[in-house]
Amino acid sequence: IGFMQIALLNILTGIFVEQAMKLAQPEYNALALEQRKKEISEAAELRRLFASLDTDGSGKISPAEFKAKLRDDKLKAYLSVLGLEIRDATFFFEMLAEISDTSSVDLDFFVDACLKMKGNATSLDMQSLAFETKVIH
Repeated sequence: IGFMQIALLNILTGIFVEQAMKLAQPEYNALALEQRKKEISEAAELRRLFASLDTDGSGKISPAEFKAKLRDDKLKAYLSVLGLEIRDATFFFEMLAEISDTSSVDLDFFVDACLKMKGNATSLDMQSLAFETKVIH
């Protein structure tokens, strides 16, 4: 009888622990939603920050506007979070201007490019680069 009680308690404990483990696992939909909300929030913050760069209201950031704003500590801090040093930020802006075939860079294009700078390059990024290089040659 004692053995049966221990076996029953062991089974009940196993069921309880299994249910607790299922509840403790992160729900991937909720995590994906939180990540997406964070990305949208960061994009909105970046748009607000860079909208202040556009002093003439053209919707584009000129090299003069960008260089003038580089003195701003908030911009420096945000670029640092993105992993861009000021020297790199100038090169980054010039590269985007070259891609857009004008000296100015569209605000949305600039924001999207900055957001892509966060984190490490993915295999998709590398494949995209290889494809673009192949198309050029």
